[in-house]
Amino acid sequence: MDIIAEEKTKDGRKVIRVAKENLLDLMKELKSQGYNLSLTTAVDYVDHIEVVYHLYNMQKNEYIIVKTETRDNHVPSLTSLWNAANWDEREEYDLVGVIFDGHPNLKRLFLPEGWVGHPLRKNYDLSKAQYVNMDEEGNDYVTFDPEGGW
Repeated sequence: MDIIAEEKTKDGRKVIRVAKENLLDLMKELKSQGYNLSLTTAVDYVDHIEVVYHLYNMQKNEYIIVKTETRDNHVPSLTSLWNAANWDEREEYDLVGVIFDGHPNLKRLFLPEGWVGHPLRKNYDLSKAQYVNMDEEGNDYVTFDPEGGW
């Protein structure tokens, strides 16, 4: 597996940058060394999204940060390695728009399924208010009509 770069944070944590095509292989290797996934997050830059994974090894008392970039919003899901990835990946999909290929249930976590856009993206249009209401069956729906929301 090709690692793009290794560096250290100010507090000494190792940071590994890897191409998304090599992400799953690297994470399998780190899991075999005793690392567990603690947190997944995403950062929206102008021309790409960076997905950041924080891993922790209890035996070594050591943290590792793994970063990968995507320009097409797709990265592989880590749910096959860690069940805990499920919720973090859904959150990043909902709020940032990262599509985790192979995720067993990739749907919005906080916002209704009909919500347009991803609120933590730089290109999210805050001028278009969206309203949530409920139909007769109790299902949420989203509208741009101010009269149609709560």
